[in-house]
Amino acid sequence: MKVGVVIPTYDQYGQSDVIRGLIGAAETLGYDSAWFGDHIVVPEYAKDYTDPHWFEALTCAFAGIGMTSRLSFGTDVLVAPYRDPILVAKMAATASELSGGRLMLGLGVGFLEGEFEALGRPPYARRGAVTDEYLRVLRLLLESKADAPLSFEGEWVRFENIRFGPRPANPPPLLVGGNHPKALERAGRLGDGWHPLWPTPDEYAEARQRVLAVRRRHQIDRPFTFSFSCPYTRLLAAGEPVRRDDTPWEGAPPRDYAYSPPKPRTSDGRDRFIGTAAQLREDLTEYAAAGVDQVVLRFAFPWDREVSPDRFIDRMEAFAADVLPAAKALRAAA
Repeated sequence: MKVGVVIPTYDQYGQSDVIRGLIGAAETLGYDSAWFGDHIVVPEYAKDYTDPHWFEALTCAFAGIGMTSRLSFGTDVLVAPYRDPILVAKMAATASELSGGRLMLGLGVGFLEGEFEALGRPPYARRGAVTDEYLRVLRLLLESKADAPLSFEGEWVRFENIRFGPRPANPPPLLVGGNHPKALERAGRLGDGWHPLWPTPDEYAEARQRVLAVRRRHQIDRPFTFSFSCPYTRLLAAGEPVRRDDTPWEGAPPRDYAYSPPKPRTSDGRDRFIGTAAQLREDLTEYAAAGVDQVVLRFAFPWDREVSPDRFIDRMEAFAADVLPAAKALRAAA
């Protein structure tokens, strides 16, 4: 099982030296990948729930590629409708070639309606259809091997007889986010992987079978990664009490935030990925049994003011020492 880490780029983490330091720590400590979330602007009604000071995800990934030699980089997840897919394909192909294939594109439909409106993107209500079309454009441009003109006729994207390059030797895999049944269909039909938010092991195993069924139905046999975007991750010290991962928001957040699924818990009520080293190793084992190839950890959330950048690195170090070897052993046994 591969293990990545989400690097926060907002609030107290939204400083260039902090972001570079966390990327460097991920490389040094033996993690497989570093990931960045995506917001471009934040509407006023959401500013108390999403910090507007948020570094751009692709730029962070490209900068990270330039300062490392081993680490892969991903987006957790890039809101597909926010960006022109032809430009994204150009940037991703360039980064993949320059890095020797160290880029992954996590892509989703997005959730923040006011952000769509501010950016003047296709309608929020059509974001699923837009994402499907943009994924088809990305696949066409990134996977074209023949030196021939390309054409596409869609509702939002149209071009005829264009040439695209560089054609990357290792096209960035397109990992589709989302837990909805439509996201499973999208991942199986148009993606190179599925990257949902924290389903339980049983939910993951069931959804995995649905994705595989889509691939069989469409006779798709390209490589596929079953990824997992983790909930809040914390390795507890001996005797440290468990603190449930509950947000301290006062009042109900805007309806946009209802997309977030409930956190996965064990049968005895423990939040998954919060616990002792033995408990976290058990979590990894259960998700590996459910078919997960890759987990992406979250050592901080925006509402946890106690986790300073230094504490973030402490948590990365503790996990790397006491849990990461178990993940690598699961990978060797797969």
